[in-house]
Amino acid sequence: MGIKILFYILFMISLGHSSISKSVNNKKPSGLTLNLIHRDSIESNNLTRIEKFGKMIHRSHMRANHLMSYSTASTSQHHPAFLYQSSNYLVVLSVGTPPSEDSQYLILDTAAELTWLQCDGCIGCFNQKERLYDPHHSDTYKLLPCDHPLCVSYECNHDHCKFKEWDSPNVHVEGFMGTDSFGFTGNVSGGQVHTVLNDVVFGCAYGTVGFGIRDNPDNDINGVFALGPGPRSFTSQFAPQQRFAYCLADWHFGPPQYPGKLELGDEALLSVSGYVQTTPIVETDARRYFLKLADIQIDSKCLGIERGKFDRVSGQGGFIIDSGTAISFFTNEVYDSLRSNFLAYMKDLGLSEMDATPYHLDLCWHMPNGFPIPGKLPSMILYLQDNEYPDTAADCFNQAGAQLVIDPLGLFFIEEKEDPRLCLGIMRNNGTDPALNILGAKQQTNNKFSFDGTNKTLSWRKWGC
Repeated sequence: MGIKILFYILFMISLGHSSISKSVNNKKPSGLTLNLIHRDSIESNNLTRIEKFGKMIHRSHMRANHLMSYSTASTSQHHPAFLYQSSNYLVVLSVGTPPSEDSQYLILDTAAELTWLQCDGCIGCFNQKERLYDPHHSDTYKLLPCDHPLCVSYECNHDHCKFKEWDSPNVHVEGFMGTDSFGFTGNVSGGQVHTVLNDVVFGCAYGTVGFGIRDNPDNDINGVFALGPGPRSFTSQFAPQQRFAYCLADWHFGPPQYPGKLELGDEALLSVSGYVQTTPIVETDARRYFLKLADIQIDSKCLGIERGKFDRVSGQGGFIIDSGTAISFFTNEVYDSLRSNFLAYMKDLGLSEMDATPYHLDLCWHMPNGFPIPGKLPSMILYLQDNEYPDTAADCFNQAGAQLVIDPLGLFFIEEKEDPRLCLGIMRNNGTDPALNILGAKQQTNNKFSFDGTNKTLSWRKWGC
């Protein structure tokens, strides 16, 4: 402990002496569009498609366990028992003045409150190929004082804000809070621009434990880009009305050639039309967006889920939307109903079931040559509370409520080349009831989801990424 305490003090003193105080522009951009790069487009290039697929689903299981393990007693303390994972998309940016030649690849995470990256001097951190960000080399880096509003609930160490997130024996990241300039290359109104945002509050990490990328010597990931509801998230700091949107490209179609999109501010607005659906964000903690789901329809059949099954009970359970979980997870009773209906549907199509365990999934079917994809496969509809008529209960049988239609390409992983098959991109969440239900990235693909943090709504429509 003595060495670590000495390191803390030396680290703070050196940064404090190298910081330059200057006037900066805090103006929020009216709109900004960034590319989202799929993690598998820069990782595991020596793996086959099937191996990448299995690795992604394995990460998704760990991610679901991680989300389930959040402590519900406090929004500032969480105690996960599993490795931190986020399966999908990355944001590319530069940090500092002058900007480093090394790009920072940060995991897009709608279930994280604090944006952070590993910094030079990091002890026991996970491997990364690029050089660690060095705050000493930035003219605009400043340590965050303890009296700053975003230091609330964090520790004060020699008048500087020290953070520790995901605090458990298994997973945590710690370091000092600071501010610096973040640079993004993106699109505004169809033209490519380079945008620099000053005084971004973020975590400069000097210690990380329990991250699944730890032992990968070719890792490009440097940290986390937080889009959660909490006040420290990037959107809370810089997006007008805490408004952001994303469109997630299906990983099968090959990012980075076809990347997804992240939009901030005015760019996140959806044009008003009859195709836009809106539901209230019924609850948030520092990291998660909860929605009110009522029932599920497969093809033309309503499952008739018991009313209130997806509600939060004493801080447990509920239904969230999450960009970092590759597939969706439902509680035992809901998943059993989904499973039996999909099995019956595929049996009527004459498709034979196959072993799904090599892909870390539960249901896969052999796909015969010439099978019309996705012509005969079912869609799935989620019936959510309607924001325009909040007092009217969402009802599958009466076609009432906001409807999220998930087409076959969003439901199934379809492999037509290596061992032709299709697999259901939904799994069972084995947590004890009331367990968490998660709408994962696969079931969100090729829609534009627009989050309005001020008005607490989520809107969506079909969208080509």
